[in-house]
Amino acid sequence: MKGGEAVEGWGWARKVQVVGKFPIQHSAVVKMVWSNEQRPFAVETYFSQSHSIVAVQRAFRSCYQIPPRDRVPDRKSILLWVENLRETGSVSEER
Repeated sequence: MKGGEAVEGWGWARKVQVVGKFPIQHSAVVKMVWSNEQRPFAVETYFSQSHSIVAVQRAFRSCYQIPPRDRVPDRKSILLWVENLRETGSVSEER
C-alpha cells in the first residue's frame, strides 16, 4: 500500500471499511529516557522480586502512576541496568 490510498479489509473478525487517506508509515525506534531515580528503583525491585521482569514493570507502573498501556521499561533495558550495576556499580547507560 502506498501513502494516501484508502483501505478496505477485515479487522478483528468483522469487515471494516476505512475511509480517508493515510500517510506512508515509517518505522521509528523510540528511545525512552528514564530518570536517575527510576533506573535504581527498577534494579532494586528486580532483585527483591526474585528476578521477575513483569513484577518490576508492575511495580514501576504503580510507583510512578503510569496509566495502562503507557510505556514502562522493557526487558532489555532492565537487564542492561542490572548488568551495568554488576559490572560498574552504577545503573547509568554508559559503560
